[in-house]
Amino acid sequence: MPILSILLIALGLAMDAFAVSITSGITIKNLKVRHALLVGAAFGVFQALMPVLGWAVGQWAYRFISAVDYWVAFGLLLFVGGHMIIQAVQPEDEAAGPKNPLHLPTLLTLAVATSIDAFAIGISLSMLRVSILQPVLIIGLVTFALCFAGVYFGRLFGHLNEKKMEVFGGLVLIGLGTKMLIEHLIENHELFTDSQTVWFAFVLTLAAGMATGIGSLLALFTRRTGVRRVSFFLGVSTGLLLWTAFRQMLPLAKGGSGHSLLSTALFFGGFLLTALIDKLVPDFGNPHEPHRIEDLQEKPAFRRTGMPAALAMAAHSFPEGLAVFVAALHAPAPVAIGAAVALALHNIPEGISTALPMYHATGSRAKACGFSSLTGLAEPLGALIAYTLFYRFMSGTALDLLTAAAAGIMVFIALDGLLPAARVYGKSHHAVYGVLTGMLAAALLALL
Repeated sequence: MPILSILLIALGLAMDAFAVSITSGITIKNLKVRHALLVGAAFGVFQALMPVLGWAVGQWAYRFISAVDYWVAFGLLLFVGGHMIIQAVQPEDEAAGPKNPLHLPTLLTLAVATSIDAFAIGISLSMLRVSILQPVLIIGLVTFALCFAGVYFGRLFGHLNEKKMEVFGGLVLIGLGTKMLIEHLIENHELFTDSQTVWFAFVLTLAAGMATGIGSLLALFTRRTGVRRVSFFLGVSTGLLLWTAFRQMLPLAKGGSGHSLLSTALFFGGFLLTALIDKLVPDFGNPHEPHRIEDLQEKPAFRRTGMPAALAMAAHSFPEGLAVFVAALHAPAPVAIGAAVALALHNIPEGISTALPMYHATGSRAKACGFSSLTGLAEPLGALIAYTLFYRFMSGTALDLLTAAAAGIMVFIALDGLLPAARVYGKSHHAVYGVLTGMLAAALLALL
């Protein structure tokens, strides 16, 4: 790994320890050099030890996950960076008073807490088959130097830009993970040069995912929810998805594979897997729980649900992206376009449900719209993960069976989007009219 990349990783990891050392500088009375040395040494040592432990775990686990090593490394960097950003933007607990960082148990607790992310980085380095000695030395020295300086920085400048430093560190780690993944995909470019259908599938998935941005704009720049229109178009989405799943994709899967029983089992498997993902997401951040735009003014408690809502939206988007991608690979182009339009309509109210709490979490319409729109990228990311892992099997019987699972995902998305909306918006008849319209549109698309 290039030394510049290692330095950037070290810099990103050190940001949360640097922020804590700034706070330490504020609370330490009669600050002396030995105090700064103690804080810097504690953070630096633990920041160096944790990657070694992670690297050792990764060496043991590598043989089990060697086929997905780059995805594991990317996922860990994304998780660590995202965790740092979330911690930085969450409201602080005002009830917690300042603690003495020179008290040994307190200092060790802070050092361990700020170095846990480095454990995950150690696993990432192991997945990338990187020697651990050089990164550990650089990470430890960079952390020591920043934390030593951070104590004095806190004494001079107080809380200046603490949170921004943590956000910067998170963005650095996410950027490095993305860079590594892109380099790996470029090295294996033959995955994407064999068929134009693959690019068509990715474009459809991206378009469906980015429709969350439309919902964000509606939530942040309009005053009231058009419940009749939203109910109707959610119904259209449901009709398109149900007709496509039952009349196009499921028969295609059964006829192509010749395994009717297995196709049926995978259909319910896709349905239940998506339901499980939905069940694991806490109710307070679930984007499948519809909201009215009026809630922007009426529910200030949304402030603490901004990031959970964005993460929940991303989690829901993975199976949605897979469903559209498989439809584009296996079904006729008009049918795939209909499925993408259906999910795009489905994502608009989800964008509203994500943007509202993000606005209260950040206090900025632009940030809320940006964060909410970016969650839609989870759909093409989910498609990319599935394709790079299973592209060797995306033909013949295996693709037929995957199509059955995608049909199950579509049915759950359709019902889980429509039924709560009909309850919240109170326009069940408009939703039913939309379902009928969607089914007719899907039937016409199939005739093409």
